[in-house]
Amino acid sequence: MISGRLLLMFVAAAMAQNDCGGDDSVTVRWRPGLDSFQKLDLSRALLGNCPPSFAVSDDTLVFYVLLRDCGFFKQVTAERVTYSNMLIYDRRPELPFISQSVQCVYDLAVSKATAFSSVEEDKNEEPVTFSLELMNSEFSAPAPSLRFWLGSVIPIRAVVESRSYRPLRIYMKSCEAATDADISRAAQVHPIIINSGCLMESKSGNSSFLPRRHPAEIRLYFRAFKFALGQNIFLHCDLEAWDVQRMDRKACHYMQQQHRWELLDDPSQSYTCSCCDSTCFGGIDSTKGVSACEVLGPFVIEDESQSITSLDTQSNSERGLTDALVWLLVISVAAGLVTVMGILAVSYYLCFWRGGRLGYRPSRDLLIKY
Repeated sequence: MISGRLLLMFVAAAMAQNDCGGDDSVTVRWRPGLDSFQKLDLSRALLGNCPPSFAVSDDTLVFYVLLRDCGFFKQVTAERVTYSNMLIYDRRPELPFISQSVQCVYDLAVSKATAFSSVEEDKNEEPVTFSLELMNSEFSAPAPSLRFWLGSVIPIRAVVESRSYRPLRIYMKSCEAATDADISRAAQVHPIIINSGCLMESKSGNSSFLPRRHPAEIRLYFRAFKFALGQNIFLHCDLEAWDVQRMDRKACHYMQQQHRWELLDDPSQSYTCSCCDSTCFGGIDSTKGVSACEVLGPFVIEDESQSITSLDTQSNSERGLTDALVWLLVISVAAGLVTVMGILAVSYYLCFWRGGRLGYRPSRDLLIKY
């Protein structure tokens, strides 16, 4: 590790060169690597959420920014402090985004790491309250049932409430479905939202964020997928809320027909979602924010076809049992009738036919006499 506040040179193919100074500033020279027929356009380039300062040539951009700006992500370990961000060049609609990560790494022993941190929340302010709930299909009331058929829509709403004057905008940083209320004990876990706001389920299934009705609410739905069928499922979500003026947080969903990611709050800035298929870096600055981890559940996903098959099997079994009982009754009645008739026949023979002729003897005298 290079000691002091020197940059560890980063990024492949010498397309970007970073210079991290000793005054919390960073200078980035970047050659996006455009095709020969494309002209460099400064308005299409960003470092995090900061535009380039100027272009030094027809193919090279220069960013001169402070680490506390542009949404740099800060990570502190026992030995070093790392600031990470993303370079993005928007080539739409003809070609996809160009993106490239940058890092500044400092020795913690001489770093001013503590000089750059989030401002603590004012203890005099009223606390905020987060809520996460299952809704009906119109998002007008709680879900009427906690059982969902495989493939049906599961509507989810998250809300933040604050009794202070400060308006907040809510985001869903991550969400995972798990088979236990304690995710560390869950036997099965399935990611729904990852990468600080990317709705990954929208890329593999029919899921989406819905337009906001107000900043303090965020709504989404996803199709019930084949996960822990018949078992209790819990949704673990990391929620965060920021000042409504702050727009460097994201809520991204994948547009299946357009084959691209779209930003919920401002589709024209959808380039911020370009990292959803790789790794997104979250920004840290002095703007106040609050967060909470909410657990929703339990609810159950069931396979309707299996339930119908089970019911049919049960019905067939019951029908077969009923038929068997009927035949047993018929046979029993028939056997009873045969037995009774046999008894009557034997009785008649003994009592009336054979029994009535036991004392009969021909009289010789009568025969001689007549």
